[in-house]
Amino acid sequence: MESYQEELAQIKTILKNNPKGMTVTDIAREIHINRNSVAKYLDILLISGHAEMVTFGPAKVFFPSSRIPLSALLKFTHDYIVLLDRELKFLQVNENLLRFLGIPRENIIGHHIEGFSLSLFQIPELAQNARRALDGKELTIEKHYRNDDGEWYLRIKHIPTTFDDGEPGVTLIIEDFTDRKQTEEKMKRAIQEWETTFNAITDMVFIQDNEFSILRANRSFADFLHMMPEECVGKKCHQLLHNMNGSHSSCPYTQVQQTKKPTTVEFYEPHLGKYLEVSASPIFTDDGEVTGSVHIIKDITERKKKE
Repeated sequence: MESYQEELAQIKTILKNNPKGMTVTDIAREIHINRNSVAKYLDILLISGHAEMVTFGPAKVFFPSSRIPLSALLKFTHDYIVLLDRELKFLQVNENLLRFLGIPRENIIGHHIEGFSLSLFQIPELAQNARRALDGKELTIEKHYRNDDGEWYLRIKHIPTTFDDGEPGVTLIIEDFTDRKQTEEKMKRAIQEWETTFNAITDMVFIQDNEFSILRANRSFADFLHMMPEECVGKKCHQLLHNMNGSHSSCPYTQVQQTKKPTTVEFYEPHLGKYLEVSASPIFTDDGEVTGSVHIIKDITERKKKE
């Protein structure tokens, strides 16, 4: 493969000395090479990241690229970085990955990714997607990775790469998002536990906002109304309990909004044919404003009949 290193170096020097930018014609005139050849060299520099281009009307203006040195990227990133050549052999890796794998650099550089014994690189999708990246397709996968030392959640990006000599390769960026994933799993379990407890309460419970719209209802409340809990969400409490379009005269939440204190009321509801005891407790914002309430309802019909 022709490398044109001398011409490429010459154009990079010219661009560096002309940071305001140059057109293909400007560069061709400066180095005495025809425009077609200069355009080809500039394409190589653009692909390899050594030049940048901005279009001004019909003119394409080229500038020296402001590149972060690869060594700095490999050193300071928290991710694990792997560079593979066109044969999918390890060309470079960063120190973070070496520490994660627990091996010296010489034990990995030059080895083929498919024949490498460490379990991380035996994930089948790694080599498969690396081949697809050689064809220009960027891919991302997430894997739950385990070994004798523990388990991790990894997000692996396969990025098509062109090196300075124009040769194709692949960059693997491996992000360890184990802490975030474990936090999400804990939150998910906490929500499930809360839901289980909420639905296990034998009293009828629902949570509503300032507009009397139900945000959450437990199974006891829904069963009482011959509904599913999710069917209650979004409905107004006075619609479900009183078959009314506005709040009931005995609505405890009206008092809660005024006093910002819990309150309990008893009343007979002809729509349901039941005596109910309803307790409402305010839900506060961080600023101390009432944003909704928790309602606990007890069917006291049998007690009332005995009185």
